[in-house]
Amino acid sequence: MGNAMALVGRKRELDRVNSVIRGPKESTLAVIGRKGTGKSALLSEIPTMTDYRTVFLTASAAESDWPLSGLTAFLNGMDDPVLNRIADELLRDTAGALSIPAVSSMLLDGLHQRSSSRTIIVVDDADQLDPGSQAVIGFLARRLAGTDIVLFVSLREDLPESPFSGLPGLLLAPLGYSDTVRMLESVPTKRTTTAAAHAVAAATAGNPLAAVELYDRLIERHAEGKYALPVPLPSSGSFDAEYASLVGSLTPAARSVLDLLALSCRSDISTIEKIDRDVWTSVDELLSAGLVKRTGPHLGIGDQLLRGYVFTAMTPAVRTANHRALAEAASDTDPYARRWHLSFTALERQTPFQLLRHAVDLIRGGEVSFAVEYIERALTVNPWEAETAARLTSVAELLFNRGEFVYARRYLEWAQRVTRNPALILRLTGLSFEIQFTQGAAVRSSMVLRLVKEFGQHDPAYAASLLAIGALYFAERWEPKEAAELLHFARGFQDSASAQCLAIAERAKMLIESVSGDTANLGRKYDQTGAAQAAGLLVQGRALTYAEHYEAAREGLAMLRNSAEPAHINWRETAALMAVDNEIRAGNVRAAVKLIDDLELSEPEIKYHRGVRYFFRVWRAYALGDAARARACTAEAQRYAGPDSHPAITAQLAACQGHFALLRGDLAEAVAQLSRAAEIGMKFGSPTLLRCEADLVEVLVRLNRHREATQALLRLESRSVGLRSPWLMMVVARSRAMLADGERSLQLFCQALEARNGHTLERARTLMCYAERLHAFGRHREARDAFLRAKVMFDEAGADAWTQHVDALLLDNRAEPVHPQGNPAMLMLADHERVLAKMVARGMRNKEIAGTLYVSVRTVEVRLTAIYRKLGVESRAQLTALATDKGTPATEPYVLPVL
Repeated sequence: MGNAMALVGRKRELDRVNSVIRGPKESTLAVIGRKGTGKSALLSEIPTMTDYRTVFLTASAAESDWPLSGLTAFLNGMDDPVLNRIADELLRDTAGALSIPAVSSMLLDGLHQRSSSRTIIVVDDADQLDPGSQAVIGFLARRLAGTDIVLFVSLREDLPESPFSGLPGLLLAPLGYSDTVRMLESVPTKRTTTAAAHAVAAATAGNPLAAVELYDRLIERHAEGKYALPVPLPSSGSFDAEYASLVGSLTPAARSVLDLLALSCRSDISTIEKIDRDVWTSVDELLSAGLVKRTGPHLGIGDQLLRGYVFTAMTPAVRTANHRALAEAASDTDPYARRWHLSFTALERQTPFQLLRHAVDLIRGGEVSFAVEYIERALTVNPWEAETAARLTSVAELLFNRGEFVYARRYLEWAQRVTRNPALILRLTGLSFEIQFTQGAAVRSSMVLRLVKEFGQHDPAYAASLLAIGALYFAERWEPKEAAELLHFARGFQDSASAQCLAIAERAKMLIESVSGDTANLGRKYDQTGAAQAAGLLVQGRALTYAEHYEAAREGLAMLRNSAEPAHINWRETAALMAVDNEIRAGNVRAAVKLIDDLELSEPEIKYHRGVRYFFRVWRAYALGDAARARACTAEAQRYAGPDSHPAITAQLAACQGHFALLRGDLAEAVAQLSRAAEIGMKFGSPTLLRCEADLVEVLVRLNRHREATQALLRLESRSVGLRSPWLMMVVARSRAMLADGERSLQLFCQALEARNGHTLERARTLMCYAERLHAFGRHREARDAFLRAKVMFDEAGADAWTQHVDALLLDNRAEPVHPQGNPAMLMLADHERVLAKMVARGMRNKEIAGTLYVSVRTVEVRLTAIYRKLGVESRAQLTALATDKGTPATEPYVLPVL
């Protein structure tokens, strides 16, 4: 298992290791994790993280009985003259005269005497060393001060009696589900499936070694032409000894019951009771050992790798006999189980089709993992018949409707390879498009139209439904022309369309109108049920967002997000994304950040609308002032963007980057990104969709490119005709004020601020620009008051990045120019930086400075860091020495009083 694979999802752990390496003091870190969690892989990354000398020691099981063998290897690896003498003395001590305390003391003295520089020592599997070596290294780990050593030890458990107990620890938790899938998908192979990676991730509970071993076995099976997943999944060889120990400790009766349970995902207790009258005694033993779990009348083995081990440990004859006994016992208690067990003992043509029928019932009941076993078993028994394709189509549609895209795609693709039925080809290809719609992938409208033109007559009801859903998709991509084209073509299937389909088509029409700026039909009522009701709530909420009725949109989307109906899951997850955009457009930064954080917790694998989700990550990072994180997220987001594949996401990314570059004062980057966004945005009818053109006007004004700014404003005004957008009225008014000169600009700013449209963020931005103009005209007190009011409004919206920006402007504008006197080094500082330096020299703490200047402590800290860097000083004392040059009396700077 390569390091790159094992370290997927370990960024937090790597950061912790790096902080220990880079720390100013000697320290120890114990990396704790059960077998296979990737401790060795994590520690082997250390040499790439530092230029310090690194010494590795890996415990050898063959030497664990030799006294101090591990310590001798440790000293040899250090290869230091002082420590080599200690190693020689240990080798000469054949009589064992040196006690552990004596060796520990001698070694500690030697580490203090060595002359080499900072050294990183890594002891992998430290708890597998001989006991004496563990005791000595554990003693040293707590006494490294003055040795210039950083020590890492890896342990399987932090046991109270261990010499390493109580050391600072890093618990290496199991990988998350999505990280396990990412790790497996990075394995270079030509023969694999996404479904296999997901099955392995579910079975291995985040253990990287177990996951990679099991995945390799599935790849081998695939290469042999065995395309169905084995049931149960085979155990991983590295863990067989642990499982053998667990199973070996059971009584024979409990072991027999465990054998029976291994044959199925779950078993009815009453069925097993027919085979073993004393089953309850065995069940209690298995439950106490934590080897099985009980759900109502059913039992099952919780650890799927343990189940695979128990299954494999049985001989084929025993397995067959057990299957036969369970099939007979389940005949009148569990028809599902009867057909399942018969599939292993009798070849009947109806068996795979009945298994697929049972799988449909299980999916409807929400038992997807159980259903997948039935489906894979059916495909093992009879994978290629036409009837299999028809049933797989129904299975795939059900799985899609419950958000199980991986298995839905697996079975629709399997069915596509089997069938030549044109009606099934339409449904299967259309279902593939629907999955792509929901995931946010790029689908061209021409592809949908070509499919319906060729196959639509074979299932006109489904064709109408696909066209209606497709229209919603393209409208949400801000491609109303393509959406309208699909609705127009759907008229040819209107007579075959269901009532739900017609209702969705009406809603798609309303969304197209909203995207184009027409909100006349927003108040229309629809009586709907089922999927049409979910689509109706979603589209109504989205249309209200575009119409800037944010509170009403919030309520409508919340109704859908709170729906518990399993068939609504795809609409519900889409509503959660749209709720984020609603808050962003409303200027409620804090609320939007909270919703994004909730999304990350609830759906970390990001299977819904990936491009939008990644864009939200970028926006969140920028909004919280984390530019480095934003850049990393942008690189991920661009995989789902492209002016040809998804122009809306591409334009939003550019607009977001330009917006926050403007905020940071990086005007060159801002004008480049905003110009690109505006160019793409011309394809979208309404300027209220992208919302970048007012930012472009502002950055052009700040660059003194007034002619271009005027052209950009005229273009924005011409595109605004007929649109009733309070947001648009505010930003156009602000843009006009910024372009005006003299007192006229102040009058226009006042007029812009008179319009109270409820959009706190945009009003705060207008107020901030007004304050800057007041300051430029020398009206400092009024400017400061406007800045402070803008800051309060930004705080109210939770716009941390804008609040920090106002703090910076306050800090820049608070002080009158100070003529530098005293130490010439102070000439390197700007006026406001010299003010800060003098405040520090007077003994003021950061909190006092922040209070005096009406800025945040964080702003003071950032500015002081910049001053330290400019002057080459490392402490307040050194800065004070420079700022209070004793040779020349310093004049106190005048700071405007706070009202």
